[in-house]
Amino acid sequence: RHRTFYRLAATILIAFLLTPPTAAQPPWQICGKSGNYAANDTYQSNIRQLSATLPKNASASRTLFATSSIGSLPNIAYALALCRGDGNASACEACVTTAFQDAQQLCAFNKDATVIYDPCYLRFSNQNFLATTSNDNIIVLKNTQSVSSPVDVFDAAVQTLLNATGDYAAANSSRRFATGEEGFDTTNPTIYGLVQCTPDMSPADCRSCLGDIITQMPQDLSGSIGGRLIGVRCNFRYEVVPFFSGSPTLRLPAPPAPPKCPVKNSRKIGKQCSGYCAAYRCCNSGYHYRLPLLFEEKEEKTSKE
Repeated sequence: RHRTFYRLAATILIAFLLTPPTAAQPPWQICGKSGNYAANDTYQSNIRQLSATLPKNASASRTLFATSSIGSLPNIAYALALCRGDGNASACEACVTTAFQDAQQLCAFNKDATVIYDPCYLRFSNQNFLATTSNDNIIVLKNTQSVSSPVDVFDAAVQTLLNATGDYAAANSSRRFATGEEGFDTTNPTIYGLVQCTPDMSPADCRSCLGDIITQMPQDLSGSIGGRLIGVRCNFRYEVVPFFSGSPTLRLPAPPAPPKCPVKNSRKIGKQCSGYCAAYRCCNSGYHYRLPLLFEEKEEKTSKE
């Protein structure tokens, strides 16, 4: 179900660098297409009332999360605010308060606005998105730096970390939030990860939502040293530098090192690599070598004879 919504979701791809900072800094926004309101009309009045109560409700909640609706058709407004699970109440209230202000500027007079920061995100809309666990309005944030390690090995390690952390967040955390770290290699000794769902989701819905966006990691973020997929219902982030507060919920050991292959009687094919074996090639001293005595090569020799 969530995968279908993912494909339909409005997706924005933003490249960002850890150092130096770039222009692609928060807030990140998605402005919907469900209509506009006018200055000082009933819908704007409803948004203002939500902006006065939702920040306090989210910060007062043990899960740093709140939803609300106000008004009646056709001017009813729905809103959701979620603060990061490693934050505190005062930072949560300040972030959601700022989000209401920025949303009305970045998506001026738009009835549907989503605004995302590191510590929190906010959505308000005239559409009742609170009635579903659809992970709409997904934003993809991709670090433009690439790993020097084999991309498929790195991607697999990231997915292992995010899946393990997702299992914990869905089943063991009232905030539906967890962090983790995993050993990797000498260039990037540790991969750090964070996952979160809205706390009103069931464990099964949360894990399904996370599973769908984690599955998209190799497609949207392959080989990147850091990235995020952020939807209104669940999100993840990973980096090769620490970024969350406190100790990680989970610590995973480094994956086993890929085996090295002998190059004796192998034919050098010249493509640079980083020290791993594949089905038909091996890597030593920084270059690929064709493995000897492959089934295809035997077959080819037989046919020529």
